[in-house]
Amino acid sequence: MSARAVRRPTEDAAVGRASSVARAFHLPAVLADMTTANRLRDREGLLLLACRAVRATNQGVGE
Repeated sequence: MSARAVRRPTEDAAVGRASSVARAFHLPAVLADMTTANRLRDREGLLLLACRAVRATNQGVGE
């Protein structure tokens, strides 16, 4: 038997899409979501949204 894992079709689609499409986050929407996450005391959501806010303001981040 081969030690190679069998990839699912959805994995191939996700990998292909992730490399070809750059997401654009809109800062007003991200800030509104941050307000909601803060009210719900969702620390993980705040962290994720803070990263998205940085990406929305600086397109060179993460490249």
